[in-house]
Amino acid sequence: MDGFISLGLSLLEWQKYVSTNVQSLSGKMPFSSAVNFFLTNHVTQAPVVDEDGLFLGIINSLSLMEQLNSQVQNPLKNYSGSLLENFVEKPEIILNIEDGSKQNLQQLIEQKIPLAFVINREGRLVGEIQLCFVAKALDQLLEDLEYFVTSVIESDHNGIVAINAQGTVIFYNNSAEQILGIPADKVIGNPVQQFFPDSLAYQTLVTAQPQRDVHQIYGDKSFKTDFLPIVTQDKVIGAVAIFKDITELKAVSDRLSHSERLTATLEAIVDNSYEGIIVIDEQERVQIINQFFLDILELKEEDVIGKSVLEVSPDSKLPETLKSGETKFGDTWQYNGKDYLIMRAPVEKNGKIIGALGRTLFKNMEVAKMFAKKVMRLEDDLAYYKKELHRFNTSQYCCKDIIGNSPRMQSAKTLLKRAALTNSTILLLGESGTGKEVFAHSIHEASLRQEGPFIKINCAAVPENLLESELFGYAEGAFTGARKGGKPGKFELADKGTIFLDEIGDMPLSMQAKLLRTIQEREVERLGGTQPIKIDVRIIAATNRDLHQMVIEHKFRLDLYYRLNVVSIELPPLRERGEDLELLTDALIERINHRLGTLIEGVSEDSFTYLHSYNWPGNIRELENILERAIIICDEPWIQPWHLSLPLRADNTGTQNMEESGRQLLDSLTNGETLKTLEEGLEEAERIMIHSALQKTQGNKMQAARLLGIHRSALYKKIAKHRLIH
Repeated sequence: MDGFISLGLSLLEWQKYVSTNVQSLSGKMPFSSAVNFFLTNHVTQAPVVDEDGLFLGIINSLSLMEQLNSQVQNPLKNYSGSLLENFVEKPEIILNIEDGSKQNLQQLIEQKIPLAFVINREGRLVGEIQLCFVAKALDQLLEDLEYFVTSVIESDHNGIVAINAQGTVIFYNNSAEQILGIPADKVIGNPVQQFFPDSLAYQTLVTAQPQRDVHQIYGDKSFKTDFLPIVTQDKVIGAVAIFKDITELKAVSDRLSHSERLTATLEAIVDNSYEGIIVIDEQERVQIINQFFLDILELKEEDVIGKSVLEVSPDSKLPETLKSGETKFGDTWQYNGKDYLIMRAPVEKNGKIIGALGRTLFKNMEVAKMFAKKVMRLEDDLAYYKKELHRFNTSQYCCKDIIGNSPRMQSAKTLLKRAALTNSTILLLGESGTGKEVFAHSIHEASLRQEGPFIKINCAAVPENLLESELFGYAEGAFTGARKGGKPGKFELADKGTIFLDEIGDMPLSMQAKLLRTIQEREVERLGGTQPIKIDVRIIAATNRDLHQMVIEHKFRLDLYYRLNVVSIELPPLRERGEDLELLTDALIERINHRLGTLIEGVSEDSFTYLHSYNWPGNIRELENILERAIIICDEPWIQPWHLSLPLRADNTGTQNMEESGRQLLDSLTNGETLKTLEEGLEEAERIMIHSALQKTQGNKMQAARLLGIHRSALYKKIAKHRLIH
């Protein structure tokens, strides 16, 4: 990871955000005790350690509920006495407290992991770290770094004006404001030629060729300007003009003949310890030299003034400046083994060159190198940061990411492509997990607005009291704690692009009226603001609810429903497009392999039959989760039926169905007349099932464990418990 984020990560002391107040569970804890712990503490996951405090992994409430659900479906399974270590799962990521912050935090951010556990080098649990706290700290650090970049550029005494690829001024520093006398708020956001018709910045943008030492006059001031293209990844994204006011230098040439008065006037300016200044006349004799240069030359002023500059410094190029009349910036000058950056300029009077000026740009070369490195690094970081920010506000999917050849999916994709070419409002309908967000991204990517922003908001996820400011923004002083200068809302950010309103059916009625006005008037008004702001936004809404029924029940505005339902695209649930199941499965396995670094080749034919038998209430999202779990536990190239854990289904061992197995097992547990106690019956049932599995696999314990749906280590313990020998 490069850029601002990388720099921020390297500076962030992440160990400060590790919470040590974490309650861990013992691997020897009974299954039932773990269930009680989760029910009592209302947590979703907890770390598990062994007797020595070594971190074993995690146990989450979902896994426990799956086991309990399996026990409900199969009463013969009883995990109440099982140890918790048999159900431990490996977390997505484990961080080491001694590792560097950049590597640790980079994993959290890139993989978007909300919570990670931290261990030491001995493997003992130290605590946990939450992504939200790290992100907040990183965000503050990035703001400080951005402020540092701006401060470095603003501190430059040269005027700097930068334009983007459209020729609009996007940066205008304080020096430019002072030199040109035009306030920044009038210039920024307008075409550069509106204020500077003679500027060559736009020409540099088009040709991508730098132009240096351009002499320009603006009003009563003279400038020497460098026009440079801004290039990233072989693409010109803007241009910058760096200009220096040389009006004072021209004044020096006009008054050079009055050397005594000139010396007195400029003495306070030129005699400083941070830069050297030397001026020669047309006979190459030194007329002005400050103490900085004298210290370099190891001479006194009386030994220099009036003498030829070549006597003082044989390598001086000021005589060349007298002859050529050209101004040079950034040339190197070496003296006594030290290098200096030099600026040389002719001194003119009435169009005639009567002298030359030499000036060091930095105190020494080390300062120059350090400054150059900082500027280059900060420019690279700023470019990366802006690129990443742009990536977050652009679409992530396109039409090729929509998988399916069933008639209903083909019809939906055809309508998508037609609707994308218009600016009409689109309403996406379908159950949760059917891919409505993928469709929204694809519509934006296929539209004429694809170069614009793609802004999304989940209307159900934002609290009602914050939804208005999120959608429409707020003005400065709108409420206590409001950001200085206000904040733009999602609609403003989506200008010239697309806004995706997910879960529109969960929007409060009060907000529906404001949304309707925005759609009708194509303008927004910030919370606490007084002026409407015109916007050009394409709206895509999505919901898994029946909006028509909600209108009947007075839970959704009829007029808003008509405004949104211009083009409606209904996405079929997975159970109604069974012919797409294999295509989806193959594509999801490829995606999960890429994300997890696994090499699963696919799903066996028996597994496809097993998948086809399920109703898929969670649709594609549920299918992806089931496949990801199967890939994690699978240790062979092809996923088999026993790797798949479908909810509300018992694993099919391939020998008998549940009812037949239950009847035979019940017969084996009876003594012909009276059943044993429940505890004895469960113990006997476990022994019979393990014995049967070992017989069917001819003693292969790994295959027997798969057949029984338990871990191999758990099988070993149960074999020892029941004293079975195979």
